[in-house]
Amino acid sequence: MKNTSIFVVEDHSLTNLGIRQFFSERSNFIICGFASERDEAINKIAELAADNNLPDILILDMNLGACSGLDVLQVVKDKYPTIKVVVHSMYTNPGILSLALDYGALGFVSKDSMETELLRAVTDVVNGGSYVQQSLVTSLFTYRNLLDSLTRQEQNIFKKIIERKDNEQIAAELNLTLRSVENYLSRIYGKTGCRGHEELIKKFG
Repeated sequence: MKNTSIFVVEDHSLTNLGIRQFFSERSNFIICGFASERDEAINKIAELAADNNLPDILILDMNLGACSGLDVLQVVKDKYPTIKVVVHSMYTNPGILSLALDYGALGFVSKDSMETELLRAVTDVVNGGSYVQQSLVTSLFTYRNLLDSLTRQEQNIFKKIIERKDNEQIAAELNLTLRSVENYLSRIYGKTGCRGHEELIKKFG
């Protein structure tokens, strides 16, 4: 049986090393590369692609210094759809979890969990399944019910807030006027009981 190749993207050097050591000690896994920030990850994966040596699994942190792991996730799933992504993050609020799944991640595990939880997620994803840590499922279900209560454009704006975009960025990316964004936000605040971006992010992101 072919060994499963893993690429690790994690900005904390000791955690990055620990993940690589944990999997390299298991005979059915090999580490094909690692990175600590967005551009390094994208460049190294491009080099692997040029050598026809893409990883089977990308283990991805959501916090990469000044950047978000969501940026890496979007690029990887757009350019290299065969790579299966498992998120390993301390940020487990349902908004981030939902966005990661929407962008193509097949697994999501909290850094607070045991190493065996990450191993189980990677194994399930390798075998063609998906895996969300059980303790995160209820909040994800509640969050997605909330999204269903919003209109399509309200959902789009809500997700941009979870991505830490300001009003001007949201307007530009969704081709809306700033006034329209503010009107939509007013409705979102009313439906969620929140009073601003910060409260929305704290509660859901």
